[in-house]
Amino acid sequence: MTRLSYPSSSEELAAEPGGVSRDQVLRRLHDWRDRVHKLYDDIERALANSPYSFDRRGKHTSAEELPRRVGLLASEEPEIDILRIVRSDGTNAAMIIPKGLWVIGANGRVDLRILPLIGSSEIYMLVDQSSPLSGKSEWTRIPIGSPFDREPFDPSWLASKLN
Repeated sequence: MTRLSYPSSSEELAAEPGGVSRDQVLRRLHDWRDRVHKLYDDIERALANSPYSFDRRGKHTSAEELPRRVGLLASEEPEIDILRIVRSDGTNAAMIIPKGLWVIGANGRVDLRILPLIGSSEIYMLVDQSSPLSGKSEWTRIPIGSPFDREPFDPSWLASKLN
C-alpha cells in the first residue's frame, strides 16, 4: 500500500496562489485541533489524581495567513481549546495556548506557561515534530530562551513540575 505524502508547513506557505486548496487547509486545521486536544487529554490523564481542575472554555482560532489566502473565514475554522490547569483556590497553575499550525520546521506549536504561586513563570514551546496528517504527534518541549535544550514532551514531566 502506498502512503500518501503531504507537503510540509514550509512547502504550503511557499506554494504559489492556488497551490494549496481550501479543503487541504481545512483538513490540516481539523487535524491540528484534534492533535492539540489529544495532547490536553494526555495531560489531564497525567494529572488525574492531583488537586488540579481543568478549564477548556477559552478558544483559539487561527490568525495565520494561509487560511485567509485560500478564502477561509475565521468562523469556518475549527476552534481549539485553551487549557487552563487550575489550583483549588481558582488561580492558574499552568496554561497551554495554541500559537500556530504553519510553523517552519514543525507541524504546529503551542505555548506552555507554568505559573508558580511564588517566583517567576516558566515558558516553553511545545512543537509537534510529526509529519502533516500522519495521524500521530511527536511533541517536543523547548524552553523559551534555550532553543537547543529540546526534549520529548511527557505529560508526567508537567505533573512533576506542578507538584
